[in-house]
Amino acid sequence: RAACAALAALLAAAYGTTMLPGVADEDAADMQYMSALLGVCHPPGYPIQVFVGHLFSRLPIGPSLAWRVNVMVALCGVAGGLALYGAVRRITGRILPGLVAATTLCFSSIYWMHALSPEVYVFYGMFLLTGVYCAARFVQSDRSLWLYLAALALGACVGNRPSEVFVLPAFVGLWLGFRRRVRLSLGRLAAAGGLAVLPFGLSLGYYVARQNPALLHARDDALRDEILGEEPPFTSLSSGQKLRHAFTYLAGLKWVGEAEFGPLDLRWQLDKYAWMLSGLGGLRDRYAPDDRPNALRRMQQGRGSSISALGLVLAVLGAAFHRRQYGWMLLGLGLFAGNTAFYLYHHPPDSLEFTLPGLAGLALLAGLGAAGRPGAGWSNGRGGLTLALVALLAPVYLLATNYTKLDRSTPAEVQRQQRLTRQAAAPLPQGAVILARFPRAMTLRYLYHVQAGRPDVVVVINRYRFTREQLGGVPKEVALQRRLMARGCPLFILVEERPQPPPAVGQKTPPALAELGFRQLGP
Repeated sequence: RAACAALAALLAAAYGTTMLPGVADEDAADMQYMSALLGVCHPPGYPIQVFVGHLFSRLPIGPSLAWRVNVMVALCGVAGGLALYGAVRRITGRILPGLVAATTLCFSSIYWMHALSPEVYVFYGMFLLTGVYCAARFVQSDRSLWLYLAALALGACVGNRPSEVFVLPAFVGLWLGFRRRVRLSLGRLAAAGGLAVLPFGLSLGYYVARQNPALLHARDDALRDEILGEEPPFTSLSSGQKLRHAFTYLAGLKWVGEAEFGPLDLRWQLDKYAWMLSGLGGLRDRYAPDDRPNALRRMQQGRGSSISALGLVLAVLGAAFHRRQYGWMLLGLGLFAGNTAFYLYHHPPDSLEFTLPGLAGLALLAGLGAAGRPGAGWSNGRGGLTLALVALLAPVYLLATNYTKLDRSTPAEVQRQQRLTRQAAAPLPQGAVILARFPRAMTLRYLYHVQAGRPDVVVVINRYRFTREQLGGVPKEVALQRRLMARGCPLFILVEERPQPPPAVGQKTPPALAELGFRQLGP
């Protein structure tokens, strides 16, 4: 218990001192906004995280609602680390290997980075790691309770993050290794299956109830769809159509078109993953900030490192040491291989963010490697202690090198939060409409609808800035601007998104708004 408490305190200190202090942007801002209003995020919606975030948002602590949602994710990061520690502690019967596994994962750049703001990866990673812990308890005890808890945890993970279905074969591999020890009767399987699908079923009900254009969180997107004639209002669909729409949305099928595969992409995906795992990213950034030709690759590579070279060596040792108790080996390798298969199949620019389950598998194996060979005399003596202490160098290296690279509480971030606070107090006219791209639009919705209490301000997401889509013979972006101005509402865009004014700007921007980065287009 003392080791568990010390681990929790260490992770809480690391995350608490580097956490984002306020409102985010892009997907994380979407989560903060939807948590406040109990809404539906971008596909696949993430209703479980939204609901838990909403509960945290109502706590009477901290400087802002956004901060409380950030704290929720940081706590989930700590909980995930404790679950992995508990699993390896149970498997090996030793404390140090559990600490090696947990800290190797939790101080890896991908895990740490996403424990600092309300992204989805660490929140649902907590359920995956809880499933690992419960599965370990089940194969050791053959108690139905642990099987059912594992099914429920994995159902919550996969039910809201369908991509994690790729790692489920790892748990089949675990069962194969211990199939003579545990019983999987039809009754047990039926009960576990029911619990596994329960989170997705509840998510369907949540989506149908909350995807309503009359609610503030859905209003502005519904307005854009109405203006462009893109999608009928959800409330106008029949019951069957609503369920099909909800299933498509929550199952992530709207993203299928973005899953690409090709040899050039494959080489780059493997290259940047290998760099991240090597630990070299902790010593230096791969691409310099002023390296303009590689600016895109710099963004895709990210900063910091995960697992490290020593961690990889430990993972190989863990697989080798447990080849006879191959259930544990198949669990770790299955998590890594299954997630890597998805990573190579689905590779948007930020694809490294999807590697957390694979990193969890490597960290699990690293913990097993730090424990030495099961049953070997040297593993329980000085040799085993020496190996475990050397293994601790992997997370120590990750902590030392990633801390400053991942810090989200820098003076520059504090200045950004102050600038956003001033923007939230902007003297926008009643009924103003802001046209912005998704990354900034979600921040603006939070600022005006939640922080400033101004639901009269409409923030329309401009999805067409860099597309060739047309409507009525003109680019959709232009058509959207024209139709919004035709409604007679004061229309604004952000200077940072359009440094050069678009043609036919017929309204001079008030100085107070221009100073805050707005440009008025009309009326």
